Amino acid sequence: MEPRCCRAAWVAFFLVAVAADEARAQIHFDDFTSSEELNLVGDARVSGKVLRLTRTRPAIAGAFWLRDKQSVGSGFDTTFQFQLTHQNRFSLWRGTDGFAFVVQNSGPDALGGVGSALGFGVSDSTWPPHSGIPWAIAVFFDTYQNKEEGDPSSNYIGIRANGDPAETRWPPGRLADSPNLSVRLKDGKVHTARILFQPPVLSVFLDGSAAPVVETIADLSIATDKQGRAWVGFTAATGGGWQNHDIISWSFGRAEVSSSMYLVTSDITFPRSACLPNHHLCTPESAFIEQNGAGYHIVLPANVEWGVSVPNPSGRPVVVTNAKGIVCWDPKASGTQGCSGPAGNGVGGGPGFLAEDKPAGALIMRTHDGRSWFSVNGRSGIGRKDNEGFYEFDLEIK
Repeated sequence: MEPRCCRAAWVAFFLVAVAADEARAQIHFDDFTSSEELNLVGDARVSGKVLRLTRTRPAIAGAFWLRDKQSVGSGFDTTFQFQLTHQNRFSLWRGTDGFAFVVQNSGPDALGGVGSALGFGVSDSTWPPHSGIPWAIAVFFDTYQNKEEGDPSSNYIGIRANGDPAETRWPPGRLADSPNLSVRLKDGKVHTARILFQPPVLSVFLDGSAAPVVETIADLSIATDKQGRAWVGFTAATGGGWQNHDIISWSFGRAEVSSSMYLVTSDITFPRSACLPNHHLCTPESAFIEQNGAGYHIVLPANVEWGVSVPNPSGRPVVVTNAKGIVCWDPKASGTQGCSGPAGNGVGGGPGFLAEDKPAGALIMRTHDGRSWFSVNGRSGIGRKDNEGFYEFDLEIK
């Protein structure tokens, strides 16, 4: 797996409230008889009332994007209907390769390679070289098993990421794959998918499923600008086989979540090398401390206990301000239950936490031996190394 951390001047999130009217869909297509709001790329075209990403031809790719960037960093909720039809009959590669819903910060003309790249990634070794879409996260609806890429089957949903163009490779970095789908994606029927991003958790539901078919922690800052905006749309590709990849309807808007998000732009920039590899949230290699007038500016990784301290020989009061960020102090917990902002999740951590009486995930402090120490209130012990993310804050010793 490649590093999946944020780029310079990237975006952090923390928990606050968002008005209910912002949760309603901002974009809605009952059909695609009009495509004025869209930018069609490659083989994509309107066919009747549907948006056809590819026709039944080998080795082609298509994409379409909303012309205007959308606010995605603080959460989004999108639902669409799709239909995959007219698979080729006489080939080992029948009905290839699938399509993807993509969030990206590369531009409204972006398009990746054919075949297993699904119009998103870098072309594999089978096809002529073609760059992928950098600064992007995609949900793959994959209909062909490329065993050399580690595909679990020919009928799965996966979440992929591309970062810096210099590091974008084939196959794209994997964040998560669905184990097994009970729904056959290319059975010719109309299917409905819902993709929900409640920072930092990305969830995919299929045909009204109560539980997500795949879910993972995702750092969307690699796919957004400083304001948390990105182009959103779809890509698809055929390879040795083919099929029509049709999007029938689509709605897109802000997520309605009980602890919604505001977007916060960090004043600190981290080079990619400063984020630990194989983490879904950018997790700095070490704490960052900068003296700032009478106080300090601090970046605190989630995966170390009491990871940063400042001199306080007299044990004077310490005031923390401008705390922001998001961490996952229990990455294995379901949904957002193991993630929070600096205030924590509102429930005392209990036995095994650094501060049993303080909310799990909260930014906590203690002063001893002439120093004031800070930590994320997670469980103590060796398992803490799996925690992800960071908090960023200012402090002043009175």
